[in-house]
Amino acid sequence: MPNQSVRNREPIVANLLIGGKEVAGSERLEVRNPARPSEVVGTVVRGTPDHVNAAVAAARTAQPAWGALSFKQRAHALEAGLKKLEDDVDVRAEVFVRENGKPFSQARAELISVPKRQRVALAFADELDADQQVQCETGRTIVTSRPYGVVVSIVPWNSPDILAFTQVVAALLAGNGVVLKPPESCPLTLTDSVRRFAGSLPPGIINVVTGLPGEIGDTLTTHADVGKIGFTGSIPAARHIMSNAAQTIKGLTLELGGNDPAILLKDAVLDQAAIARMMTATFMMSGQICMAIKRYYVHGSRKDEFLDKFSAAIDGLVVGDGLLPHVTLGPLHSKAGLVRARELVHDAAARGARVSELGTIADAEVFDDGYFMRPTLVTDVTDDARLVAEEQFCPAIPVSAFDDVDEVISRSNATCFGLGGSVWSRSAGDAMDVARRMETGQVWINSHGILAINHRAPYGGVKQSGMGRKSGLQGIREYLHSQTITSLEHEPYTG
Repeated sequence: MPNQSVRNREPIVANLLIGGKEVAGSERLEVRNPARPSEVVGTVVRGTPDHVNAAVAAARTAQPAWGALSFKQRAHALEAGLKKLEDDVDVRAEVFVRENGKPFSQARAELISVPKRQRVALAFADELDADQQVQCETGRTIVTSRPYGVVVSIVPWNSPDILAFTQVVAALLAGNGVVLKPPESCPLTLTDSVRRFAGSLPPGIINVVTGLPGEIGDTLTTHADVGKIGFTGSIPAARHIMSNAAQTIKGLTLELGGNDPAILLKDAVLDQAAIARMMTATFMMSGQICMAIKRYYVHGSRKDEFLDKFSAAIDGLVVGDGLLPHVTLGPLHSKAGLVRARELVHDAAARGARVSELGTIADAEVFDDGYFMRPTLVTDVTDDARLVAEEQFCPAIPVSAFDDVDEVISRSNATCFGLGGSVWSRSAGDAMDVARRMETGQVWINSHGILAINHRAPYGGVKQSGMGRKSGLQGIREYLHSQTITSLEHEPYTG
């Protein structure tokens, strides 16, 4: 359980990690609690381009020896680092709640999941060590792989540990050196996690530089010694990174925004368990998840039943400080996010939508001071409303009706986003038919997102939701070049 005495602790002081050593800086950035914005949780170094250059140099120096190891040898070292992430979880989760806002149970579960998820990646080591043999009439051809060299990883604030380690472990297992930039508004838990993890690895093979994107971002993404960039974040930021990367033709893996539709067919199961899965997929982390359900399309014959059950479930949410044990919905992460969320709901209402604010407020005084928003159900909403057309990233959810399957597929695909989606139906065949027509990187049937994601399979978006894939064998290969070696031999190679 959370310890309320954490509020009396001195702010955490986190430094950079460069070449295996902690590095302080002359200027620092404050990290504040979105539930209690006057509370300074800690400070981090305001990194400079010189810090970035030093970190890239350290990674470049450490990489050749690391890259010379087998995948299995690297996996063994990475496993030792992951084991250290199992220590002090409750203490680290408290810090995570205070800098991020999510409820303690979600913060704790996220930290626990990191080593478990990444062990799935390490299990591919033996397969990656085996070269591929390709038929060749004149000799012998093998396809092997080589690391990029130095990889930059840039992650956002909503799930920084999960997102960072998904990139970092894949890049390291592939034999690269890494420079990680944590999110400036939520860097403390991740910085601590990487420090623990790095203790089992060669100095300099993973480095951490905190700072403001406008001050160090261009140096990170244009640096001549960086071969690959892994980025999770917004579409506008990705466009800028792509432009920078183009200067030296860097590799890119991008996971960007989503506007995931959930399509409830006429025969969708709406029992308590199904509604609970929908609730979690919609409101976990106050809706601030790229793969959250962002739009509901419900068959007209089931709309009233769905709204009755779904609104009753939403009304059971408790909004407040995530360190309170009974709170299930924390604040939005920033004031700007809250302002935008209110604008989206206001726009929908102005277009004739019905807005219902639900849930219970745990503490009215805290609610008024923090970046809180009650869970909001928006019905009778038009597809051109911003709440439907844009990624809302907040606990306001639009619900629309449909009568024709072709129509709803067309409506769900009419977006620049293509991260994920879900289909809900008793019929596996009908659901699969719809899923295959959805223009998304992944589709779940009778579940959605974080509850159903298979970490052995590739994950990523299409259209403007990203490029490349994370997780699974393909996610590791994203951080490798293939190399084809053909040997002309006197006798044809038969394998």
